[in-house]
Amino acid sequence: MSEIDHELKIDAAPERVFEALTTLDGVRGWHAPTASGSGEVGSEWVFPYADHPEFRWEITESESPTRVDWRCTRGPGDSVGTTATFSITPADGRTVVELRHAGWPGTHGNFRKCNTTWGVLLHHLRDYVETGQSATAFE
Repeated sequence: MSEIDHELKIDAAPERVFEALTTLDGVRGWHAPTASGSGEVGSEWVFPYADHPEFRWEITESESPTRVDWRCTRGPGDSVGTTATFSITPADGRTVVELRHAGWPGTHGNFRKCNTTWGVLLHHLRDYVETGQSATAFE
C-alpha cells in the first residue's frame, strides 16, 4: 500500500491546530465553508463542492491535542477506505503537523491529485490557525 506524507510547522499552540481539525467552525475556516458535521468520533465530515466530487470522512480517532484520524467513506476512484492521520506535536514554540494519508493501492490516479491537494490544504490550515481569519482552500 502507498501513502502520502506531508509535514509543516504552524506558529500556534497544538490546541489551536486540534480545534481547526475537530470543530465545524475550524474545518470551515481552512477547508471549505460548505463543510458539515460535528467533529465527534464516529461522525462524518461532509465536503460538498460545486466543481468537484463530494468527499466524506468518518472521524475515527480524536486524541486532544495530539492526533486526529479520518477515514474516507465517499470520494472519487480509489480514495474510499483510505485514512488520513494528523499528528500534532509541539516544537520550539510552534506546532508540527504531520499528515499521513495511507491505504492507497498504488501511486496512480487519485493518489497524485490528493498529494497535491493535501499540500494546498495544509497551507490553508496553517494560514487559518496562525491568523484566525478564514483561509479556505475551496469555496
